[in-house]
Amino acid sequence: MGDAQLTSTLLFAVSVGGILAALTLPILIQKIGNYHAFLLACTIMLLSAVLLSSENAVYFSTGLLFHAFSIAAAEVTLTLCVLARIPRAEMTRFEPLRMLCTVLALSIGPFLGVYFEDRIFHELPFIISGAVVFLAIAYFRLLGLHKVVLPPSKSRGFNPLQYLRQYLRQPRLNLAYGLVLARSCWWAMFVIYVPIYAKQSGLGELTGAAIVSLGTAWTLSVPFWGWMGRRYGARRLQQTGFIATSALTILVYANTAEPIIASVLLVFCALGATILDGIGNVLFYRAVRSRERSQMTAVFVTYRDTGLLATPGLFAILLNYFAFPIVFSSAALWMIIAAGFCRYIPRGLR
Repeated sequence: MGDAQLTSTLLFAVSVGGILAALTLPILIQKIGNYHAFLLACTIMLLSAVLLSSENAVYFSTGLLFHAFSIAAAEVTLTLCVLARIPRAEMTRFEPLRMLCTVLALSIGPFLGVYFEDRIFHELPFIISGAVVFLAIAYFRLLGLHKVVLPPSKSRGFNPLQYLRQYLRQPRLNLAYGLVLARSCWWAMFVIYVPIYAKQSGLGELTGAAIVSLGTAWTLSVPFWGWMGRRYGARRLQQTGFIATSALTILVYANTAEPIIASVLLVFCALGATILDGIGNVLFYRAVRSRERSQMTAVFVTYRDTGLLATPGLFAILLNYFAFPIVFSSAALWMIIAAGFCRYIPRGLR
């Protein structure tokens, strides 16, 4: 958009919009059903692709807001399908594969989008996005997910604050949210601030992008970490991931004056964070009650937008008073705190 301040404001508004959209989705699902809510999400996703292809700032901004709503709606409806169709005992087998597919799509999609727009023609990525939406609808029906019947909701209230309070009263759900938020905030730090560090340290923007790419490539190991979680338990896996990530991140902090050493450490930091993806959102899946799924899922999925809001917000404050390495020491701190909370994960969870 050409203006950093305007871009930051827009992204802040989009993140807030994503959180508000997620919190209102139980109302929508109660009114029209899970399948029709998924179709609505797909329809708005198509509309957002059209708007995002425009070079008009107003249309583009509206498209971003529509995109935030459609992603939140799709995630809630698909999570409800997972909870309805996947047996709890199979969650730890299913979730690593879901995480792998999700991160691969997020890694490959942006590159292909930029490549197609730059090398072929501007509208091609958005046309492909629209085609993928239609494929998703067809696959949804092929799997029979349009026939999924959700358990009757415990609450018929339409007040998002009501089921937010309901969520906060359940310690196991709070634990699931806190741990996944810590993971999400660390990845936000990695993706946003590692390229900035690379540029400031003299490594260059290309090196920063390479560090992020190499770090996300560890995602290919997620099925292995899922197997480790099933063999040794979710508690040990999460403690190992948080402690390793924290220790390596504090080593980055200690070596920021040596950019090459710090770069290598950052790549291995991402391996530690990838260990956490071995169980994905299983803690939430196993803790949520069947009659509260739509309301609690709507609250839970806000972790991603909350992480995108909280991480830059925290560092915007800290960087006013401290040098850039505070980014790494802060991330190490919240990851070791999260490791401490892992002791509340049920010992027998596999």
